[in-house]
Amino acid sequence: MLLTPARGFTLLYIAQFLFLGVQLPFFPGWLYEIGFSEKAIGLVTGGSLILRLLLGPVVAYWAESQRDQRIILGIISALMFVSAALLLVGQPAWSIALLTITMMWSFGCLVPLTDTAVMRADKAGALDYGRTRAFGSGAFVFANLAGGLLIARTGDAASVAWMAGASLLALVVILGLPKGAERQEGAGASRLAPPKLSEAVRLFRSKSFLLMLTAAGLTQGAHAVYYAFSKLHWSSLGYGSDLIGVLWTIGVVAEIMILFFGRPLLRRFGPVLFIGAGALAAFIRWPLIGLSPPLPVVFLLQTLHAFTFATVYLGTVEFISRAVPRNLENTGMTLVSTLGVGALTGVATIIAGLFFTAANPFPAYAMMGAMGAAALLATLGLWRHWDGGIIRSERGAGDDAPVDGTGGGISQEPVPVPDRP
Repeated sequence: MLLTPARGFTLLYIAQFLFLGVQLPFFPGWLYEIGFSEKAIGLVTGGSLILRLLLGPVVAYWAESQRDQRIILGIISALMFVSAALLLVGQPAWSIALLTITMMWSFGCLVPLTDTAVMRADKAGALDYGRTRAFGSGAFVFANLAGGLLIARTGDAASVAWMAGASLLALVVILGLPKGAERQEGAGASRLAPPKLSEAVRLFRSKSFLLMLTAAGLTQGAHAVYYAFSKLHWSSLGYGSDLIGVLWTIGVVAEIMILFFGRPLLRRFGPVLFIGAGALAAFIRWPLIGLSPPLPVVFLLQTLHAFTFATVYLGTVEFISRAVPRNLENTGMTLVSTLGVGALTGVATIIAGLFFTAANPFPAYAMMGAMGAAALLATLGLWRHWDGGIIRSERGAGDDAPVDGTGGGISQEPVPVPDRP
């Protein structure tokens, strides 16, 4: 029996974040246990990022030509499952490295493709994007807690079995989705044509798109020190693993509240203000965290995750929904995920790692605050340039021809955005 779009995509997010909730904190421990050095783990992680940067936009562009998005979602999730499952079998080190890169690359492609499909289902009135995505955040918390308990009792190898199971769940859910679950109803869906490569390139000629890419990427990338080094920082202050887990949970719960209840505010204030709120919160949150304030202040600062992550995430999705032609939505979402968030997070992690110390984390966190300030400036530029409609090439009047935003290119004139149900 096929799933409804709302139930199917909710389960797909749950499966993906069950995977991430174990992969992010625990999988490196397994690699270290089987003999990978810290440098080797960094190279494997960086390799998946490089592959994602090189091939992610290509996969997204290919996805635009698929009338049934289950095809590309199924291929990517199958690749993720096979890679994770093969890690369970004895492999030489070079094979483990390649399988790890493939698995993490597949996950990095699957998330933005899912985001696009869910965004389109939202447009069709089949679900509420924020609430659907919130279940993924809840699954992340569950995986942190339950996966951590399982690994503590059975060993780090359990992380690989957990990820393989979550990947299989994602594949089964995709196979159970109804055909066209992500498409809008009506004639517009049937006329959606694949884009030309020249049309995709024109995204980079839009000041509005580039400013959004910069603002969202810098704000999300400013989590780099928190993701990579917060455990080292807080452990040096005497915080135990249980307390650190609570601090992470506070941030994710705050994120869930915005994702679940933030839609009316998003409609009222729009995506630019949502992204700007996150940039301002990053400018405030990270330098203060770096000062190692008293624990009650840390609890309070953790609630700002609702802005540094959730409002930026919702604002980015809403911007793409309103501003990017429908036949370029996969491409736009993947560019944000790879060139914006992925690349900037990776670069920020590498640079911060050069001078981060648990005894004096402020310089690294101050760099994250500077990224928030730069994101705020980019948001102000976006406020100035974007008129609220379909983006256009801004290089010159002769570069674009007016279109309807459904497959002929990027519109020269703004297209009114109707209210959604």
